[in-house]
Amino acid sequence: MSKEALAMTDPVVVLAYNFPHRKTQDFLFRLFAEGIRVEHVLAADPVKLNVPPSSIRSKLRHGALIDPAKVAKAIGANYHVVPHQGDQINALLDEIRPTIGVISGARILRRPVIDRFSTGIINFHPGLIPEVRGLDALFWSICKDVPLGVTSHLIDHRVDAGCILERREIPLATDDTILDLSERLYETQVEMLVTAIGRARAGQWEQIDYEATEYNRKMPAELEAGIAELLPAYLARWANG
Repeated sequence: MSKEALAMTDPVVVLAYNFPHRKTQDFLFRLFAEGIRVEHVLAADPVKLNVPPSSIRSKLRHGALIDPAKVAKAIGANYHVVPHQGDQINALLDEIRPTIGVISGARILRRPVIDRFSTGIINFHPGLIPEVRGLDALFWSICKDVPLGVTSHLIDHRVDAGCILERREIPLATDDTILDLSERLYETQVEMLVTAIGRARAGQWEQIDYEATEYNRKMPAELEAGIAELLPAYLARWANG
């Protein structure tokens, strides 16, 4: 059976945000369009993070996003407003007994939640793991001269770690901007959904050693200020078109 067929055999549970959010919206629509049934959406309210804003804008500003509860209803999924850790979600997962989860919006998940998914929970990281784990993956990739790409993986208790499903580099052009790169990284995550689910269901993952690796925290302002200067040489090195 192909990985695409395997991906469609059982419904998935999507961990999402309980507010209009592009990745939540696009993942739900893409799964529906690909014939993968989303049985439950576990949507968490926003949590204020103590992370300073970047001086470089790397995300497009979006309007006209759809409320995730409305999207879930349209695709026939059960919608639950629930925090992504604690007794409430643990009890719900004990009732649901999920096989596989997909993160379309979530903060760090803890073992009690992760361990309740018999196959696991898939995350899509906008950087190559293990080279570029953690925050600001786009900026750190440029700073460390690492190719830009997306990694799908089954998460564990560590940050951006676990079993690797796929590492996919993105194409680059010498006239790309930071916004171009960020958007292409995002679109690649959406494109990788079906393959990641199929590989997870088939047990097609790679276990790697993370002992010598580390995850990146928020990029310091002094390093972030030099990204624009580094970008032309980075693109000249890695562009393939």
